[in-house]
Amino acid sequence: MDIENFIWDKKNQSLSWSYNGNMIKKIFENMNFANYDLNNNYVLVKIGKEFKVEQVYYLSFEGKQIFAFDKINDKVEWKQKDRLVEVDCKDIVHANIYFEQDVILVISGESQNNRLLKGYGKDGKELFIKKPPQGYTFNYLSALKNQPAVVCNGGKENADQYGRSSWYFSIDFKTGDMSKENLAY
Repeated sequence: MDIENFIWDKKNQSLSWSYNGNMIKKIFENMNFANYDLNNNYVLVKIGKEFKVEQVYYLSFEGKQIFAFDKINDKVEWKQKDRLVEVDCKDIVHANIYFEQDVILVISGESQNNRLLKGYGKDGKELFIKKPPQGYTFNYLSALKNQPAVVCNGGKENADQYGRSSWYFSIDFKTGDMSKENLAY
């Protein structure tokens, strides 16, 4: 069943929808983005002052938190069965949960040049920590062909003939090994 009557009320900083005949309402201070994903069955909420993304929440259609990352408090957390798994992670740049692969990926680092990619199993166990491919820096997490991917910037030395230097790298979610795939736009 799909959600209905999805309303993002910017003025009152509230988000509401109906699902299975129930009305769900959530209030988030400094909410600057909200949407829902029917493929993965979650509501996405981004929070931050001055349109910065400082906290991100994935909510089930029933309104329960299933994944979140908090750049202010250096935390990534997700629901694993009936318990909340929490990982401390300093200097979070981006994080994502990949439901089909049961993996959580986090890009973290104080500056562009020292960012790392970290992988966690749904149980919270660290699977890998990887540096970016040689000559690249990590930008953000994504998906490519329904698989975990990271977009990396290669600078001038890795640009194509048109000057484009952002590339998708597919990620082996068990080892963290990356393979260059396609241009990212």
